[in-house]
Amino acid sequence: MKSLKAKFRKTDVNEWNKNDERLLASVEHGELDKVVSLLSKKGANAVKLDSEGKSALHVAAARGQTECLAVILSHGADLSVTDAAGFSPLHLAAKNNHVECCRKLIQNKCPVDTMDSLGRTALHHAAAVGNVQIVQLLCEVKSPINLKDTVKGQRSVGTQAPDMWSPLQ
Repeated sequence: MKSLKAKFRKTDVNEWNKNDERLLASVEHGELDKVVSLLSKKGANAVKLDSEGKSALHVAAARGQTECLAVILSHGADLSVTDAAGFSPLHLAAKNNHVECCRKLIQNKCPVDTMDSLGRTALHHAAAVGNVQIVQLLCEVKSPINLKDTVKGQRSVGTQAPDMWSPLQ
């Protein structure tokens, strides 16, 4: 009887499976039709982390796969999920200069004040790479500008990119 119960036990929802792997690969390659199919019909999970600590949601944001990101967002992905390094999708889009991904994430209520493992927000990352558009976008939605990171004690805008103060004032 024990083996029969084991045979029919429910699968752990956090367990990585082939459809999750296919979804991650499809997002990495920008294969929109496959992303739609896997999320709609195959039950793949866009926020489930693989063994390296990344998810399809995070990959879409980090690589600027705007259309794939839109599909993932339309399926109600949890935008507060962080990857193994503590990055939110917004952190990754900001640090990789993907303005449209940042815009979509913000429009879908992605938290702008989430801190990564070093105490940095998406605004810190945007300022560090010198992306004025993303800095302005984040400031428009009231991203906190006075938070200091936990490593260097730097504020998000002022000390990292002083030249950005003029467009913000």
